[in-house]
Amino acid sequence: RGATAPIRCVVFSPDGHTFATSGYDNINRIWHGFSGSCLKEFRGNSVAEDHTFEARCLAYSPDGTVIACGCYRDNGAVRTRKVGILDVSTGECVRSIDIAEGFVSHL
Repeated sequence: RGATAPIRCVVFSPDGHTFATSGYDNINRIWHGFSGSCLKEFRGNSVAEDHTFEARCLAYSPDGTVIACGCYRDNGAVRTRKVGILDVSTGECVRSIDIAEGFVSHL
């Protein structure tokens, strides 16, 4: 397992042992910080409930248990923006917040 497209963003966990990435393949991944091996892939409902969302930015919580993910989708007719809160251990989206306008470019 590994990245199948260019990486859009990278964020290190608070303890520095892992890091998370989001790529142009719309998959979030957790990597081992020392070996570089991919530990988990978050697909489907893990990216703000829909794999078609692009994750533009990521941020770990201070305790490292969740990752906030700024997401965007443009299907031509409708632009949708969300912040998804992902459980690091399961990859599940535990909360999704709709954003009315603009982009979430930093968290």
